[in-house]
Amino acid sequence: MSERHAAIVIGAGQAGLSTSYYLRLRQIDHVVLDAEGRVGDAWRHRWDSLRLFTPAAWNGLPGLSYLAASGYYPTKDEMADYLQSYAARFELPVRGGVTVERLEREGERYLVTAGGRRYEADHVVVATGAHGRPYVPAFAAELDPSIVQLHSSAYRSPRQLPDGPALVVGAGTSGVEIAIEAARAGRPTTLSGQSPRQVPRIARVGNGRLFW
Repeated sequence: MSERHAAIVIGAGQAGLSTSYYLRLRQIDHVVLDAEGRVGDAWRHRWDSLRLFTPAAWNGLPGLSYLAASGYYPTKDEMADYLQSYAARFELPVRGGVTVERLEREGERYLVTAGGRRYEADHVVVATGAHGRPYVPAFAAELDPSIVQLHSSAYRSPRQLPDGPALVVGAGTSGVEIAIEAARAGRPTTLSGQSPRQVPRIARVGNGRLFW
């Protein structure tokens, strides 16, 4: 089965929804394809305590401000609900639970294969973000089975971690926040990452210690 549109947007996150908003504003026929079942689920699947690191005033999308108290930092579920309500308010043509498997060009058109269906379009916007596929180095499989390993995409709270020291590899936003949370939960935690601004330090965080 196949269908044709003027444009196809792959991904229903902030970028994809904003693109759809402007396409709809200009009455351009399009569809938004997203692998998640609901708009905002990519946020809902993150760890329990996650909050955005930008104030609510800076998180609104075109046409709909994010209404919240000045200086408020939304939780991940609040952001997910906002995105879902945004798509509903502007009646954006989002199709959830559709995983794009292939994108190719054929002559002057693009072909998108997803879930046994083929989509044709003159234009395609890829708005999937840069971190949709978790990366785990090959040597992880060689570590002792007694060592609990969690990718950040599977982390929800310190309750998943056994007693004892914890090592967080990667000093980006996710790594730093998870490391601080683990230390606050009472685990001696080491944060490992590459940054020219980092210097070896040790700090007490809550009931634990954080080394980096």
